Formats: sequence, structure tokens, C-alpha cells
Amino acid sequence: MERKAMVMAFLLTAVISTAAQEMPAHPKQCGVPSTKAAIDRVMQDWKDGYNASDPEKVAALYAEDATYMTQHFVTGIVHGRAAIKAYVKNGTDAKYKVDSLELLSSDCSGDFAYGLTRYRSTNGEQKAMGVNLVVLKKIVGKWMIVAHESAVPDPGMAIQTLKIE
Repeated sequence: MERKAMVMAFLLTAVISTAAQEMPAHPKQCGVPSTKAAIDRVMQDWKDGYNASDPEKVAALYAEDATYMTQHFVTGIVHGRAAIKAYVKNGTDAKYKVDSLELLSSDCSGDFAYGLTRYRSTNGEQKAMGVNLVVLKKIVGKWMIVAHESAVPDPGMAIQTLKIE
């Protein structure tokens, strides 16, 4: 479990540094069109399930032993499909909505793929923006989320520009 958390922390660092830079007009395409389409479908199914207040549909996208890292949970880590479902239920019960989910980048290698997204949401009367890194694995012929990292930057504390040398 500790190793998984370290890997996820490393991936989060990569997500934040990538998301902070200007993204290309066209996201990098996974080498296999059907895999890219599957990644897009999982992302859209996640948004649709969440907006339909259906935590069961969202949880079904995750592998049984998936890990979801988020700053919106006290330990930062939600582990296992049942716990992820309970976590998602908190947001859907509060009537939070994902206004947009934009796939910024994706790639794949064999039975693993990832999607880097930016989302905008309405949480009560508050608007939010964040980034996600979703790692997928093909399990018995179906793409399942095995790791998910969600980060919501605080614009007031965020570095506004980077000087790249």
C-alpha cells in the first residue's frame, strides 16, 4: 500500500507539472484508435454517471482494488471499489455536477493506458477547476480504472507563470 501511495504521489507531480504548462491544441493520441476511444468512453461514462447521481455506475468503472487519491478525503487515499463508491456518493448526494471534462492527453502501452483531464464543476454555489490522472488497465478484455488522482489547485496559492530555461 505504501508503494502504491508513493507511485501515485509521483504521478500526481507529473500531472500537476504537465497541467500547469500550456497544453497542445490536439491531445496526444494513443497509438491504437480503439484504445483511445475506450479511454474517451471511460471518461465520458464517469462524467455521465456522476452527473446522473449514480455512484454505482461510477464505481463500476474501477477495478476491485483501485486507488483514488484526493485532497477531499481526510487520509487523501480511498482504496477499493466499495470505498470509492461511498466517496463518490458524498458528492452526488450533495448534487455536485461536473460541468466539463476535457481530455488533455492520453497514451497506452499494452494493457495499460492513462488519461490526463481537466474538469470544471459546480459544487453547490461554488465553481471549481481541477485535474485528474486516470490510469487504466485492461482486465478480462475491459478497460478499468486502477488508479485515479484528482487535484484541485488553489488559484490564490498557485504559481502563475513558469520560467523555463
